[in-house]
Amino acid sequence: MLITAARLVLFGYVIVSGLRNTALKGLQLQGASHPIGGENPISFCNVFFISQLMVGIALISLEPKQVRRQISQLPSSAAPLIAADAFFGCFLAPMAFYLALEELSVITQTLLFSLTLPASALVAQFWLGERLQPRFGYSLLLILSGLLAGKILGVMQSGGYQSVMPMLDGIGGYLWALVSVGATAMRSCIRKRLAGLELCRGLSSGIPNLAGALVFAVIALIRYGPGHFFYLSWWWVLGVIVIYGLTLCLGTEVLRQACQRHFNVTQIAFAGSGSLVVTVLSATLLLGEPLAWPTVLSTTLILGGVLLRFLPPLRTT
Repeated sequence: MLITAARLVLFGYVIVSGLRNTALKGLQLQGASHPIGGENPISFCNVFFISQLMVGIALISLEPKQVRRQISQLPSSAAPLIAADAFFGCFLAPMAFYLALEELSVITQTLLFSLTLPASALVAQFWLGERLQPRFGYSLLLILSGLLAGKILGVMQSGGYQSVMPMLDGIGGYLWALVSVGATAMRSCIRKRLAGLELCRGLSSGIPNLAGALVFAVIALIRYGPGHFFYLSWWWVLGVIVIYGLTLCLGTEVLRQACQRHFNVTQIAFAGSGSLVVTVLSATLLLGEPLAWPTVLSTTLILGGVLLRFLPPLRTT
Protein backbone atom coordinates (compact mmCIF):
# COMPACT_ATOMS: atom_id res chain seq x y z
CA MET A 1 0.00 0.00 0.00
CA LEU A 2 2.87 2.36 0.85
CA ILE A 3 4.55 1.70 -2.48
CA THR A 4 1.31 2.40 -4.35
CA ALA A 5 0.76 5.64 -2.45
CA ALA A 6 4.36 6.71 -3.08
CA ARG A 7 4.02 6.06 -6.80
CA LEU A 8 0.81 8.09 -6.87
CA VAL A 9 2.66 10.98 -5.23
CA LEU A 10 5.44 10.67 -7.83
CA PHE A 11 2.85 10.59 -10.62
CA GLY A 12 1.18 13.69 -9.15
CA TYR A 13 4.54 15.46 -9.06
CA VAL A 14 5.09 14.79 -12.77
CA ILE A 15 1.59 15.97 -13.69
CA VAL A 16 1.62 19.13 -11.56
CA SER A 17 5.12 20.20 -12.62
CA GLY A 18 4.27 19.54 -16.26
CA LEU A 19 1.20 21.80 -16.14
CA ARG A 20 3.00 24.92 -14.93
CA ASN A 21 4.06 26.19 -18.37
CA THR A 22 0.63 25.64 -19.85
CA ALA A 23 -1.12 27.33 -16.93
CA LEU A 24 1.20 30.33 -17.07
CA LYS A 25 0.69 30.75 -20.82
CA GLY A 26 -3.06 30.49 -20.30
CA LEU A 27 -2.90 33.27 -17.71
CA GLN A 28 -0.87 35.46 -20.07
CA LEU A 29 -3.42 34.99 -22.84
CA GLN A 30 -6.35 35.57 -20.48
CA GLY A 31 -4.77 38.75 -19.15
CA ALA A 32 -4.05 40.03 -22.67
CA SER A 33 -7.74 39.66 -23.54
CA HIS A 34 -8.83 41.41 -20.30
CA PRO A 35 -6.54 44.46 -19.96
CA ILE A 36 -7.01 46.82 -17.04
CA GLY A 37 -6.01 50.41 -17.63
CA GLY A 38 -4.29 49.36 -20.84
CA GLU A 39 -2.06 46.90 -18.97
CA ASN A 40 -2.08 43.13 -18.82
CA PRO A 41 -3.13 42.27 -15.24
CA ILE A 42 -0.84 39.24 -15.47
CA SER A 43 2.89 39.96 -15.25
CA PHE A 44 5.99 38.23 -13.98
CA CYS A 45 5.83 40.69 -11.08
CA ASN A 46 2.57 39.62 -9.49
CA VAL A 47 2.62 35.99 -10.65
CA PHE A 48 6.03 35.22 -9.17
CA PHE A 49 5.55 37.47 -6.16
CA ILE A 50 2.53 35.42 -5.09
CA SER A 51 3.93 31.99 -5.98
CA GLN A 52 7.37 32.54 -4.44
CA LEU A 53 5.87 34.16 -1.37
CA MET A 54 3.75 31.05 -0.83
CA VAL A 55 6.68 28.69 -1.31
CA GLY A 56 9.04 30.75 0.85
CA ILE A 57 6.61 31.08 3.76
CA ALA A 58 5.71 27.38 3.58
CA LEU A 59 9.35 26.23 3.67
CA ILE A 60 10.34 28.56 6.50
CA SER A 61 7.25 27.72 8.57
CA LEU A 62 8.14 24.01 8.47
CA GLU A 63 11.30 24.56 10.52
CA PRO A 64 11.42 28.12 11.93
CA LYS A 65 13.69 27.24 14.84
CA GLN A 66 16.28 25.65 12.57
CA VAL A 67 16.19 28.68 10.26
CA ARG A 68 16.85 31.08 13.15
CA ARG A 69 19.58 28.88 14.60
CA GLN A 70 21.39 28.35 11.29
CA ILE A 71 21.20 32.02 10.34
CA SER A 72 23.04 32.92 13.54
CA GLN A 73 25.65 30.23 12.79
CA LEU A 74 25.86 30.76 9.03
CA PRO A 75 29.37 30.10 7.66
CA SER A 76 30.94 32.88 5.62
CA SER A 77 30.82 30.77 2.45
CA ALA A 78 27.05 30.23 2.67
CA ALA A 79 25.74 33.81 2.45
CA PRO A 80 27.10 34.53 -1.08
CA LEU A 81 25.69 31.20 -2.29
CA ILE A 82 22.24 31.93 -0.87
CA ALA A 83 22.32 35.41 -2.43
CA ALA A 84 23.41 33.94 -5.77
CA ASP A 85 20.62 31.36 -5.59
CA ALA A 86 18.11 34.14 -4.92
CA PHE A 87 19.36 36.12 -7.92
CA PHE A 88 19.79 33.35 -10.49
CA GLY A 89 17.12 30.91 -9.35
CA CYS A 90 14.41 33.11 -7.86
CA PHE A 91 14.73 36.26 -9.96
CA LEU A 92 16.57 36.01 -13.27
CA ALA A 93 15.50 32.49 -14.25
CA PRO A 94 11.74 32.94 -13.63
CA MET A 95 11.66 36.47 -15.08
CA ALA A 96 13.40 35.34 -18.29
CA PHE A 97 11.20 32.22 -18.34
CA TYR A 98 8.08 34.40 -18.26
CA LEU A 99 9.32 36.84 -20.92
CA ALA A 100 10.27 33.93 -23.19
CA LEU A 101 6.82 32.39 -22.79
CA GLU A 102 5.21 35.69 -23.78
CA GLU A 103 6.76 35.41 -27.25
CA LEU A 104 6.89 31.65 -27.77
CA SER A 105 4.39 28.83 -27.79
CA VAL A 106 4.39 26.50 -24.79
CA ILE A 107 5.71 23.62 -26.90
CA THR A 108 8.54 25.72 -28.34
CA GLN A 109 9.63 26.99 -24.95
CA THR A 110 9.41 23.54 -23.39
CA LEU A 111 11.60 22.02 -26.10
CA LEU A 112 14.13 24.83 -25.74
CA PHE A 113 14.33 24.26 -22.00
CA SER A 114 15.62 20.75 -22.62
CA LEU A 115 18.96 22.55 -23.04
CA THR A 116 19.00 23.05 -19.26
CA LEU A 117 20.31 19.52 -18.75
CA PRO A 118 23.48 19.80 -20.89
CA ALA A 119 23.97 23.43 -19.81
CA SER A 120 23.95 22.39 -16.15
CA ALA A 121 26.45 19.61 -16.84
CA LEU A 122 28.82 21.98 -18.64
CA VAL A 123 28.62 24.64 -15.93
CA ALA A 124 29.27 21.96 -13.31
CA GLN A 125 32.30 20.77 -15.26
CA PHE A 126 33.91 24.20 -15.53
CA TRP A 127 32.87 25.56 -12.12
CA LEU A 128 32.72 22.52 -9.86
CA GLY A 129 35.20 20.33 -11.67
CA GLU A 130 32.66 17.53 -12.18
CA ARG A 131 33.14 15.03 -14.95
CA LEU A 132 30.59 14.91 -17.72
CA GLN A 133 28.20 12.02 -17.42
CA PRO A 134 28.64 8.97 -19.66
CA ARG A 135 26.97 9.42 -23.06
CA PHE A 136 26.83 13.20 -22.56
CA GLY A 137 27.81 13.72 -26.21
CA TYR A 138 25.07 11.41 -27.48
CA SER A 139 22.52 13.05 -25.18
CA LEU A 140 23.45 16.53 -26.39
CA LEU A 141 23.36 15.36 -30.00
CA LEU A 142 19.84 13.96 -29.62
CA ILE A 143 18.58 17.13 -27.91
CA LEU A 144 20.11 19.39 -30.56
CA SER A 145 18.75 17.11 -33.31
CA GLY A 146 15.28 17.41 -31.80
CA LEU A 147 15.52 21.20 -31.69
CA LEU A 148 16.90 21.37 -35.23
CA ALA A 149 14.18 19.06 -36.51
CA GLY A 150 11.59 21.18 -34.73
CA LYS A 151 12.90 24.36 -36.30
CA ILE A 152 13.14 22.92 -39.81
CA LEU A 153 9.74 21.22 -39.65
CA GLY A 154 7.98 24.25 -38.18
CA VAL A 155 7.41 22.97 -34.65
CA MET A 156 9.25 25.92 -33.09
CA GLN A 157 6.67 28.69 -33.31
CA SER A 158 6.08 32.10 -31.84
CA GLY A 159 3.30 32.38 -29.31
CA GLY A 160 3.09 36.15 -29.20
CA TYR A 161 2.63 38.99 -31.65
CA GLN A 162 4.05 38.47 -35.11
CA SER A 163 7.17 40.42 -35.94
CA VAL A 164 7.30 42.87 -38.84
CA MET A 165 10.21 40.80 -40.15
CA PRO A 166 9.14 37.11 -40.21
CA MET A 167 12.73 35.85 -39.85
CA LEU A 168 12.98 37.74 -36.55
CA ASP A 169 9.61 36.54 -35.28
CA GLY A 170 10.02 35.40 -31.69
CA ILE A 171 13.77 36.15 -31.57
CA GLY A 172 13.34 37.93 -28.25
CA GLY A 173 11.65 34.84 -26.86
CA TYR A 174 14.57 32.64 -27.93
CA LEU A 175 17.06 35.01 -26.32
CA TRP A 176 15.10 35.16 -23.06
CA ALA A 177 14.80 31.37 -23.10
CA LEU A 178 18.58 31.04 -23.35
CA VAL A 179 19.00 33.50 -20.48
CA SER A 180 16.64 31.43 -18.35
CA VAL A 181 18.42 28.20 -19.31
CA GLY A 182 21.77 29.72 -18.30
CA ALA A 183 20.40 31.06 -15.02
CA THR A 184 18.80 27.71 -14.22
CA ALA A 185 22.07 25.92 -14.94
CA MET A 186 23.88 28.29 -12.60
CA ARG A 187 21.28 27.66 -9.91
CA SER A 188 21.70 23.91 -10.30
CA CYS A 189 25.41 24.22 -9.50
CA ILE A 190 24.75 26.67 -6.66
CA ARG A 191 22.31 24.17 -5.17
CA LYS A 192 25.00 21.48 -5.30
CA ARG A 193 27.35 23.76 -3.38
CA LEU A 194 24.62 24.55 -0.83
CA ALA A 195 23.82 20.86 -0.39
CA GLY A 196 27.33 20.33 0.94
CA LEU A 197 26.66 22.84 3.73
CA GLU A 198 23.72 20.80 5.06
CA LEU A 199 21.44 23.79 5.52
CA CYS A 200 17.76 23.35 6.31
CA ARG A 201 15.25 23.83 3.48
CA GLY A 202 13.84 26.98 5.04
CA LEU A 203 17.23 28.65 4.79
CA SER A 204 18.56 27.16 1.55
CA SER A 205 15.28 27.46 -0.41
CA GLY A 206 12.79 29.43 1.66
CA ILE A 207 14.92 32.55 2.11
CA PRO A 208 15.86 32.81 -1.62
CA ASN A 209 12.18 32.49 -2.57
CA LEU A 210 11.20 35.25 -0.16
CA ALA A 211 14.02 37.44 -1.47
CA GLY A 212 12.85 36.88 -5.05
CA ALA A 213 9.26 37.67 -4.06
CA LEU A 214 10.40 40.93 -2.45
CA VAL A 215 12.23 42.00 -5.62
CA PHE A 216 9.20 41.24 -7.79
CA ALA A 217 7.02 43.24 -5.38
CA VAL A 218 9.31 46.26 -5.61
CA ILE A 219 9.39 46.10 -9.43
CA ALA A 220 5.58 45.86 -9.56
CA LEU A 221 5.12 48.81 -7.20
CA ILE A 222 7.49 50.97 -9.25
CA ARG A 223 6.19 49.95 -12.65
CA TYR A 224 2.46 49.43 -12.05
CA GLY A 225 1.55 50.67 -8.58
CA PRO A 226 -0.04 48.78 -5.65
CA GLY A 227 -3.23 48.05 -7.62
CA HIS A 228 -1.30 45.47 -9.64
CA PHE A 229 -1.69 43.03 -6.71
CA PHE A 230 -5.40 43.53 -6.11
CA TYR A 231 -7.29 42.53 -9.23
CA LEU A 232 -10.24 40.71 -7.69
CA SER A 233 -11.80 39.39 -10.87
CA TRP A 234 -12.72 35.77 -10.27
CA TRP A 235 -10.44 34.49 -13.04
CA TRP A 236 -7.45 36.42 -11.67
CA VAL A 237 -7.88 35.12 -8.12
CA LEU A 238 -8.58 31.59 -9.32
CA GLY A 239 -5.79 31.54 -11.90
CA VAL A 240 -2.96 33.39 -10.16
CA ILE A 241 -3.51 32.54 -6.51
CA VAL A 242 -5.35 29.20 -6.48
CA ILE A 243 -4.24 27.37 -9.62
CA TYR A 244 -0.75 28.70 -10.35
CA GLY A 245 0.48 29.82 -6.93
CA LEU A 246 -1.15 27.38 -4.54
CA THR A 247 -1.77 24.27 -6.64
CA LEU A 248 1.04 24.22 -9.18
CA CYS A 249 3.98 26.05 -7.56
CA LEU A 250 3.44 25.17 -3.91
CA GLY A 251 1.96 21.82 -4.92
CA THR A 252 5.07 20.96 -6.96
CA GLU A 253 7.32 21.75 -3.98
CA VAL A 254 5.20 19.74 -1.55
CA LEU A 255 5.00 16.73 -3.87
CA ARG A 256 8.73 16.90 -4.64
CA GLN A 257 9.58 16.80 -0.95
CA ALA A 258 7.14 13.94 -0.44
CA CYS A 259 8.82 12.05 -3.29
CA GLN A 260 12.22 12.53 -1.66
CA ARG A 261 11.04 10.45 1.30
CA HIS A 262 10.40 7.42 -0.91
CA PHE A 263 12.66 7.74 -3.96
CA ASN A 264 16.26 8.69 -4.61
CA VAL A 265 17.32 11.69 -6.69
CA THR A 266 17.85 9.66 -9.86
CA GLN A 267 14.40 8.07 -9.70
CA ILE A 268 12.73 11.44 -9.20
CA ALA A 269 14.72 12.99 -12.06
CA PHE A 270 13.87 10.06 -14.34
CA ALA A 271 10.16 10.32 -13.58
CA GLY A 272 10.30 14.11 -13.79
CA SER A 273 11.42 13.84 -17.39
CA GLY A 274 7.86 12.82 -18.13
CA SER A 275 6.75 16.38 -17.38
CA LEU A 276 7.95 17.23 -20.91
CA VAL A 277 5.23 15.00 -22.34
CA VAL A 278 2.64 16.39 -19.90
CA THR A 279 3.44 19.96 -20.97
CA VAL A 280 3.25 19.20 -24.69
CA LEU A 281 -0.05 17.31 -24.37
CA SER A 282 -1.63 19.88 -22.04
CA ALA A 283 -0.64 22.73 -24.39
CA THR A 284 -2.40 20.86 -27.19
CA LEU A 285 -5.52 19.99 -25.21
CA LEU A 286 -5.95 23.21 -23.23
CA LEU A 287 -4.45 25.89 -25.48
CA GLY A 288 -5.00 24.35 -28.90
CA GLU A 289 -1.35 24.28 -29.89
CA PRO A 290 -0.83 21.92 -32.86
CA LEU A 291 0.36 18.37 -32.22
CA ALA A 292 1.38 16.94 -35.58
CA TRP A 293 4.00 14.31 -36.42
CA PRO A 294 6.87 16.86 -36.54
CA THR A 295 6.08 17.83 -32.93
CA VAL A 296 6.03 14.18 -31.90
CA LEU A 297 9.34 13.56 -33.70
CA SER A 298 11.05 16.56 -32.13
CA THR A 299 9.71 15.72 -28.66
CA THR A 300 10.76 12.08 -28.99
CA LEU A 301 14.32 12.98 -29.99
CA ILE A 302 14.66 15.43 -27.10
CA LEU A 303 13.10 13.05 -24.60
CA GLY A 304 15.48 10.35 -25.79
CA GLY A 305 18.41 12.69 -25.19
CA VAL A 306 17.16 13.53 -21.71
CA LEU A 307 16.57 9.90 -20.75
CA LEU A 308 19.86 8.66 -22.20
CA ARG A 309 21.71 9.72 -19.07
CA PHE A 310 19.71 7.26 -16.98
CA LEU A 311 20.95 4.20 -18.83
CA PRO A 312 23.42 2.09 -16.84
CA PRO A 313 27.06 2.85 -17.64
CA LEU A 314 28.82 0.73 -20.22
CA ARG A 315 31.02 -1.99 -18.79
CA THR A 316 34.64 -1.92 -19.78
CA THR A 317 36.80 -5.07 -19.91
